[in-house]
Amino acid sequence: MTMPDTKRGRERKGRTKREQRRRHEIQRTLEARDRERDFEELYENAELEFDA
Repeated sequence: MTMPDTKRGRERKGRTKREQRRRHEIQRTLEARDRERDFEELYENAELEFDA
């Protein structure tokens, strides 16, 4: 036998889904920020040799 659908249960499920979406959005934002770092900024003090 399953539990009946209740307003409290729907609200709790909605709160959980909002929290999951918020965490996912934060993770995506952090990953995008890491990808957007400028190449020059990352290797500002490094001496790179290029074979021509």
